[in-house]
Amino acid sequence: MPRMVERKCERCGLPFRARAADVKRGWGRFCSKSCKAGAQAGHQERQDSDTPTFSNAHQFSNYDHDCNKDQ
Repeated sequence: MPRMVERKCERCGLPFRARAADVKRGWGRFCSKSCKAGAQAGHQERQDSDTPTFSNAHQFSNYDHDCNKDQ
């Protein structure tokens, strides 16, 4: 059985148990996936733009790009 250590969640502050090997790797910082996702979302800024930018890469004729067409 892996050695477990007591940790405190960096987001909500609740105590939880994490594997010692995970703590050595820098993991075991959050008590749940929800707390980890919430902490990550706090570091990301939402980027909205007025005009979406799309490339024309998807606009082509299948006939021109068909490798199996008879010539």
